[in-house]
Amino acid sequence: MKKTLLFLSIVAFTFTLSAQNRVNNQPGVVRSASKMNLTGNETGAAPANVASPLRTLNHNFMGSTYYDVQTNGSMSNRVNAHSDGSISAIWTAMTLNINSRGTGYNYYENGQWASTLPSARIEDVRTGWGTTTSVGDFDIVASHNGSDALVISVSQKGSGEWTYSQLKGPQLVNGSQTSTCLLWPSIASSGNTIHLLAVTEADEGFLYQGIQNCLLYYRGTFDPSTKSITWSAPRIVGDFTSQEVSRFGGDDYSIAAKGDVVAVAVQPSFRGDSYLWKSTDNGVNFTRTVFCEAAAPGDTAYFDEGSYSVAIGDDGLVHIAGGTWMSITRATSDTITFWPGMGYLYYWNESMEPIKYDGDQSFKDPEVMRENGYTVVERVDLDGDGKITAVDYGIDGYPSYGVGPISMPQIVAQDGKVYIVFANLLESLFVDAQSSKFYRGIFGVKSTDNGQNFGDISWLSYNKDVYYINSFELFPLDTTVTLGQLMNCLESWSENVYPSVAPNIVNGNIAMVWLNDAVAGSDIKEAPSTQPVSSSDHENYIYALIMNADSIGIYNNTNEVWQGLWIDHTGISNNVISGMKLYPNPATNNVNVMFYSEDTENAVVSVMNLMGQTVYSTVEGISEGYNKIQLNVNNLPAGVYMVNIRTNRGTSTQKLIVK
Repeated sequence: MKKTLLFLSIVAFTFTLSAQNRVNNQPGVVRSASKMNLTGNETGAAPANVASPLRTLNHNFMGSTYYDVQTNGSMSNRVNAHSDGSISAIWTAMTLNINSRGTGYNYYENGQWASTLPSARIEDVRTGWGTTTSVGDFDIVASHNGSDALVISVSQKGSGEWTYSQLKGPQLVNGSQTSTCLLWPSIASSGNTIHLLAVTEADEGFLYQGIQNCLLYYRGTFDPSTKSITWSAPRIVGDFTSQEVSRFGGDDYSIAAKGDVVAVAVQPSFRGDSYLWKSTDNGVNFTRTVFCEAAAPGDTAYFDEGSYSVAIGDDGLVHIAGGTWMSITRATSDTITFWPGMGYLYYWNESMEPIKYDGDQSFKDPEVMRENGYTVVERVDLDGDGKITAVDYGIDGYPSYGVGPISMPQIVAQDGKVYIVFANLLESLFVDAQSSKFYRGIFGVKSTDNGQNFGDISWLSYNKDVYYINSFELFPLDTTVTLGQLMNCLESWSENVYPSVAPNIVNGNIAMVWLNDAVAGSDIKEAPSTQPVSSSDHENYIYALIMNADSIGIYNNTNEVWQGLWIDHTGISNNVISGMKLYPNPATNNVNVMFYSEDTENAVVSVMNLMGQTVYSTVEGISEGYNKIQLNVNNLPAGVYMVNIRTNRGTSTQKLIVK
């Protein structure tokens, strides 16, 4: 379905995202839509403490942190799914003291997590940006200490007893200063072989073979008897030279390993071409190919924004998901202008032709991509009206993660199936009342034919105990819920972002974690080490979801969530309204609304235009069994409308065309 974005902002950034400029291309449109929590209170009253994030989602809480920046772009691996069904998960943890930052860890076994919201780090020094893999029964975590090395932590899974070592980078010289720092690691393993990526010193002037922030590949051999890793000499990812690349970016890369195949997806130049670097001999030799070209500098086009995920199928085929945004890249500087609400997620695998720039800047427009056989996922249409609605909250309305509106993908390829999990910028009014920024949610989609076709989308972070409605007038017939309570619940909603998914399916289950934040966007402040981060800062929670992988596309299907088919405020998850049909359709004077109801009760029948405005509403008595209601539409202007029937235990919506 082609969707229309009703509001755009243009933001101009330097490379460090410091300069901002705003132009409105279209007027903002406010849609009457909201989220509502009715859990844990049979009377429908709002929660008492609306300042805290809600703890009513059907997911496990397995960690917490005051540090809400988990990546600069691509999400590295944070979850290990072990062959016995146990799961290890990590995140960047921190208390209110900035010096406490490090890797949080929790372990899942026999249906439960070992700890309740642990926040203490596993390392004995301050670290950040942990990434994990496993070898047999051992969890291996790499994180950077920010000064001179990566900290490598090893533990038998679930034991809590960690041993530490360091991996220092090549010594770089900048005048009288030297650095062996390695930053922003990403890790994978196959057998006893560890494959690791990290960037050299971020401070300007520290060059490795002429490249700033050079991305290095290390190949290690793990010895379980000593819990130690022997590392090979570093190699520049992609075998790029300083004539080809001047610098790499932090987290603009992803790595995967399976059998003898190692694959890296990387964007080595700012808004440049995207490359696959692949080995078929377990990391000894690599070949480099372009899988997605970039438009020429100066063009207004869709560019990759640096967040990737790479997976390897059982047949050795490499699968990649990447995020985009629409921008203008300047030929003479690193300054860009981009549209924060314009972007999509695309899927590519090695059986496809590379995405090539032919001189036409529209080559990566979503419709052109589809016409050329590529799978594209645009911002999810949550209310089923055929467009993406937004509110004019200005440039600050789009949380600054340095990525596009659909981003941070995670991809898994196994048994001829492909699973993609991603963070998606939601529609209005899914907006943080404190910051006026749009929230994001975690979504998933799957292919059952090795990436040829993808099915329906699941809203994985959707709270079934939250009632998503199309209009305040429609919610619900229970008069104990006041508008004030509704707004309090709206303010209590929170953001779900930074997904990470285990690279393998175990016992049919896919395991994932993400960060839940009451405030949209990244708001961490590096305060003095002995002081709290911020007197107004808040604790974020790490959610875990372990679900049947084949349920993706069925569980919380977005085509049904917005119709309220999952749950209502009575706690009944079965929709009692079904078989809705409209005839004649198109209609000129009268339209008959046919449907089946399992109850005898009152129903609200509404007609809404595509702006989300209710143009007609009435309450009708309906009976158990088949019902027919006739609506007079001869006073409505010609156009497309949505007809909705809602009771306290069911809802259904169909499109109506008025001639």
